[in-house]
Amino acid sequence: MASNSNLNGDRMVYFAAGVSLVFMVYSVLRHASALFESEAPKPRNILGMVEDKIKMESLAKLARSDSIVLQGSSVRILLSRAMREPNLRFILDTVAESDIEEERWKAITTLQLLTRNESNRQTLVDAGALLILVNSLKDPKNREKSHRYAAVSICELISGSEDRRKQVVQYGILEPLSRFLIKVEPANELQYWSLMVVHQLAASDALHPQLINAGMIRILAEMSRLSFGNANMPKICLQSLVRLIVTIEYESVVRWYLSDLLEYDIVPLIANYIRSDDFELVYWALALMYEFAIKGVALDEFKEMRGICRSINALLAADEAYISRIVLRTLKFMMLQDDAFQLQALNAGIGFRLGKCLASKDDDVKYWALSIAHEFVLHSQWRQQFIETGAFGQVINIGLSSVSRKPLKAASEILPAKEYIMDILVIIWGSRNHLELLLGMRGLAEATCVFLQMEKRTSDLSQSRLAAVMAEIARFTPTLDRKLTRYGVNLNVLDRSPNSSGVLIT
Repeated sequence: MASNSNLNGDRMVYFAAGVSLVFMVYSVLRHASALFESEAPKPRNILGMVEDKIKMESLAKLARSDSIVLQGSSVRILLSRAMREPNLRFILDTVAESDIEEERWKAITTLQLLTRNESNRQTLVDAGALLILVNSLKDPKNREKSHRYAAVSICELISGSEDRRKQVVQYGILEPLSRFLIKVEPANELQYWSLMVVHQLAASDALHPQLINAGMIRILAEMSRLSFGNANMPKICLQSLVRLIVTIEYESVVRWYLSDLLEYDIVPLIANYIRSDDFELVYWALALMYEFAIKGVALDEFKEMRGICRSINALLAADEAYISRIVLRTLKFMMLQDDAFQLQALNAGIGFRLGKCLASKDDDVKYWALSIAHEFVLHSQWRQQFIETGAFGQVINIGLSSVSRKPLKAASEILPAKEYIMDILVIIWGSRNHLELLLGMRGLAEATCVFLQMEKRTSDLSQSRLAAVMAEIARFTPTLDRKLTRYGVNLNVLDRSPNSSGVLIT
């Protein structure tokens, strides 16, 4: 057998075999022994046999070669050997038990490189890597770069796995993560990767109570202001923050957390992010803004944001369904019972965008655009524009599709779509000028068809409103009668009795 000195020397060859990879100091330092190599399984092919004959000293030299091809090949062979038992156990034991910090760092660096290969991850987890890495994060004796590589390794291992995320939380990972993230010194890579681990954990709804109890909402709010020179960081913070907030069960608790976020100047932060060119960042900023809007927290502050309506108008012009959906939903709640803000939105040109939104192939975009039109149509100065830009025609098209048993599939309705359509029709028909404009545009027959079909299904339309609309429709009966037959509608406008409130439709 090899002597202990030879064994230790061979191990140090593994540790010494280094190579620079993508970011700063991704050096590869191998940790295994020639003695262990002899116990490895036989290779299955000639190439494997040849590779196994390469001495460790030679691989160490190749890893420092100027040739990228030679570097890559040597690193691949070293990492393949490192995954074999008992080499892997040696690496894990070094991380867990070595009293020499330098050796622990080199072993953690090796683990980080091994976790990058997805095919290695289950083997590493089965070997106990998660607990060892979490304990490494907790160990105050480890240097910052050891903590960083441990966080990177954990992030790789828990990616896409609910069970592994739960495991690391059970092992106590939240305490060191919180400690790293609340450092007062300038943000560094350890904070970056700690945040990436939190982002992974926030993807599991079952872990949200633990994350919230660990103070992650406040931490994420503070971290969202820091970019780390990385454009992804703000959206990762906001995405995690939104995920935590939307799963809080009690509305009073949600409102408390949202109010608490105001201490972190979250309103101007959101205002800045929704003007970004990065649509993913815009989306998550809007998603957080939406949570404020639906809970009625800080609405006035958001409405007073400089250029908010211009920003919304520009976002609707982008023609991205996932952006339009969240923009319209947020705008709806901001405009409720606020005539001044509705006029501000109209003056910013948002009304011109509704026709395109109402014609969208996305049902949620259609629904929320319809809900916005329902607010705008209350302002008489917009109604002619509403008709002339084709937005009213799109409302009629939606109505016809609903009548044809193709209702909108809105995820969350304030009112059913048909109620919005009925209200819009009644308001438009309240002016004779608008009716004649519709007749000239050949849209009155379709509008009448929608109204007559929906009126039969709408229970809360008052008799006085119904009578007023029917009286207006009756004025155009000769023109409409022929056109309506193609929709299967018969219009009889003759039967008035002293006790009737309007025209009878059969």
